[in-house]
Amino acid sequence: MNQTDTRGSDPIDVAVEELEAWKRRLTITVDAKRVLQARARERKKLSKKLRLKGFRAGKVPTHIVEQRYGELVDQRTVQRLVEDAYREAVRRQSLDPIGAPEFGQVNYSQGENLTFQVDVEIMPILNLKRTGGFKISRPEVSVADDEVDGVLQRLREERGVWEPSETPPEEGDLVAVRITNLDDAASAGSPEESGAPSAGAGAAAEDTGPDEADGGELYRFPLGGGYAIEDVEKAVRTLSPSESGTFSVRFPDDFGDTAMAGQTRRLEIDLVESKRRRLAPLDDDFASQVGEFETLEDLRRQIREDLLKHQQEESEQRVRDEILDSIVEANPFEVPDSLVEGYLDRILGSDRAAAETPEAEAAEARRSVRPIAQQQLKRELVLERLIQDLGIEVSDAQVDAHIATNAERRGVDAKELRRQWLRQGGLDSVRRRVVIDGAFEHLEGLSTVE
Repeated sequence: MNQTDTRGSDPIDVAVEELEAWKRRLTITVDAKRVLQARARERKKLSKKLRLKGFRAGKVPTHIVEQRYGELVDQRTVQRLVEDAYREAVRRQSLDPIGAPEFGQVNYSQGENLTFQVDVEIMPILNLKRTGGFKISRPEVSVADDEVDGVLQRLREERGVWEPSETPPEEGDLVAVRITNLDDAASAGSPEESGAPSAGAGAAAEDTGPDEADGGELYRFPLGGGYAIEDVEKAVRTLSPSESGTFSVRFPDDFGDTAMAGQTRRLEIDLVESKRRRLAPLDDDFASQVGEFETLEDLRRQIREDLLKHQQEESEQRVRDEILDSIVEANPFEVPDSLVEGYLDRILGSDRAAAETPEAEAAEARRSVRPIAQQQLKRELVLERLIQDLGIEVSDAQVDAHIATNAERRGVDAKELRRQWLRQGGLDSVRRRVVIDGAFEHLEGLSTVE
């Protein structure tokens, strides 16, 4: 635990104690003369605002102010001095605080020095002794035919047309069912107790959720999408449109409504409607509908190229992550808690979303993601330090070359891409990307990448 002291004749003395590599405790002493001057200013500001009977505004005698408002003057004096002295101490020590400071042990008496402590987290000071000499494995990239076929199938589904079906529904069909709980008619209005999907649950094809209907609620949902419990889906698959039946349905042990979890109920299920998506033939006409492709083979070729580029980008990112992880391992350091907590707040969603999540579940999510957050922050801190050490400067020509490369990859005009990025917030992000590329080009040269 290291400690430095700047005590002397200065009206503010600062003793710095190193609690952690990224945490400092400042013990700050404000000279009694400065405290007295600050108190006089606070008393004067207060007296100007006082309106007491028998005295003109701003002319209340000092002894009356002290008698009635002495404690308030003390409070304001301490608050102002603590804030001002803390800012000055941070500046003098050239600290870069992150998060909120923690104040404590404030000692104040009239006519004496004011002392207090404040704990602050600072950005870690990295000493990267080793940044190369690592063996890095570059993942191989290849695109299989079934990957191309999978993309084609998704394109067909996106452009599919929903048509009424008269046969029992299959996986992916959109059904409309009316469900009535025969064991407890009073619960028919509750989707949780009928085993149907929750009201308002979305689906890609059409609206899902309950509709008002006589004899039960009407739900629309795609089979196999998890919108209804398993026994309900099994029952629906046995029906043809306009058919109904009575089924014994067991609710899962982890069902959302604990009163129904693990229970068995008799449900009347009426399949009102079933729709099946008709897919367009996979031919040259389909390719021309997707884009400016003359043949299906042209579309296949473009899909393969896009998938390959995506894999190459992922491969390069994995190489970069492995390089940074190797540097972190060779130069271990800890990440301030405030940085980790802020990162977790960002990746786990808004305050509103967190408020709607059970406390135990939210705590478990933060616990499980915390190691990932710590490692990612270490990568970012290492990269920033390396960029500073390398002093990489980016020219306009490099920015233009980066735009041209991306324009060619996307198949668009370079000038149009530049205008688009300018509309989205300028070219700072482009310059940043060029800087990062330059840093990794240097780092890859220091290691063996196979």
